[in-house]
Parts: sequence; C-alpha cells; structure tokens
Amino acid sequence: MAYSKEDWNALMSSEVFREYLKAEMQKEAIPEPEPPPVDREKVLKEFQDLEQRVRKSSQMKMAFQALQKKFKTDPEYTKKVDPLFVEGVLLLNLK
Repeated sequence: MAYSKEDWNALMSSEVFREYLKAEMQKEAIPEPEPPPVDREKVLKEFQDLEQRVRKSSQMKMAFQALQKKFKTDPEYTKKVDPLFVEGVLLLNLK
C-alpha cells in the first residue's frame, strides 16, 4: 500500500508508529538461524522403531490405519494437517 506524503508524515509523527517501525526493521535485520543438519540414519531408525511399536499395539495400529484411510480418502481433511505428518503416517507399513 502506497502512502501519500501527508499520510507518511502523519504516521512518522506518531511515536508509537516510529517505535513499531524501528522494531520491525530490527527483526528484519536479524538473520534466521540455520536449522541443524538432519541425521538421516537416526531418523530412519527412529521411524522403524515407531513402526514396530505401532504394529505391536492393536490400539495404535487401528488408530494409524484409520488415519491412513482418512488421509487417502478425504483431501479436505488432509489439507488441514501438516504435510510432513501425513507423509509419515502414509509411509507406515502396518501389515
């Protein structure tokens, strides 16, 4: 949104707005930290361990099977869920 010169002058005369603008500019100046590297072997092992626990528990197995079915058949519901969670649930081999 473009401001007219008068609007901008009015905004800049507000101490609250100036402080807000200053804080926003400082936020933008701080770089986002790099995420730590992913240990793929550790993640794969943890996923396999989870898969084994789910297979051993009938309650967990039924719950994840229901989620798999819901994710496969209800795209509106699936859109509301974190895509990485959906992908993880669908990767589970529960047979």
